Amino acid sequence: MKKFRTLIIGIIALFTLILSGCTGYKVKETTEKPVKVGISWDRDYGKDIPEDTIAYMESVKKAGGVPVLLPQLKTEEDALNALKTVDAVILTGGEDINPVYYGEKPHKKLETLKDDRDVSDILLLKTALKEDYPILGTCRGMQLLNVVLGGTLYQDLPTEYISDLTHRDPKKVDFVFHDCKVTDKNSKLYNMLQLEDLTVNSWHHQAVERLGKGLKVVATSSDGMIEAVELDEATFVVAVQFHPEWHVYENDDKFLPIFQTLVEYGAKNRDKRN
Repeated sequence: MKKFRTLIIGIIALFTLILSGCTGYKVKETTEKPVKVGISWDRDYGKDIPEDTIAYMESVKKAGGVPVLLPQLKTEEDALNALKTVDAVILTGGEDINPVYYGEKPHKKLETLKDDRDVSDILLLKTALKEDYPILGTCRGMQLLNVVLGGTLYQDLPTEYISDLTHRDPKKVDFVFHDCKVTDKNSKLYNMLQLEDLTVNSWHHQAVERLGKGLKVVATSSDGMIEAVELDEATFVVAVQFHPEWHVYENDDKFLPIFQTLVEYGAKNRDKRN
């Protein structure tokens, strides 16, 4: 028994030497930096971050990334500096986009505009596209992508797009839900979700009308509304009309792969740039 204990002690000592590097063998250290996902600016948050922003943050965390709230951008230099702090970008939902950016006059039912946010988001998007950053757009983010690439929007869905589907609660209290079909099985969206028929939440006043240059439609609702687009010439640019972050935030994890894939592409972008 004594010899056996001596043998065990010897084995433990040997492993200790190996792990400490005394035999010339070194344990591989993990130096990989976390993937940082920038969330587009929507005013200075202060201490009270709105829940819709928290939904994005929690979705990024659940996907294994680190959310970063980006500052207001006023110049291309601001945008380049902001991108240096992150590995991927989310263009979030929000207000109507000023129709001046797609060459139209304001509709009489155009809703709240935030010109400073339009400027900031457009700078972020144009610079991120130029630098080939992984980009996810949701709701307004998808509409902005379309506008930046030369497309147009329906400014007021209830009067400009007659449909049996409701795309936003008339009382503006909660999401409505409707069907959504992934129409392109070769798309990144289908590859991520592995689903053709979806039920998605909906809260939007505007939507894609004429498609922007280079974009392809990969999902629609039953009334023909464009629900998702992708930019083939980019490494990863995916945009959806619905709010996957709220699905994830409310524990509907069928949309979590969207954020997981964004983080994966963010890791590739990080490694490429380091």
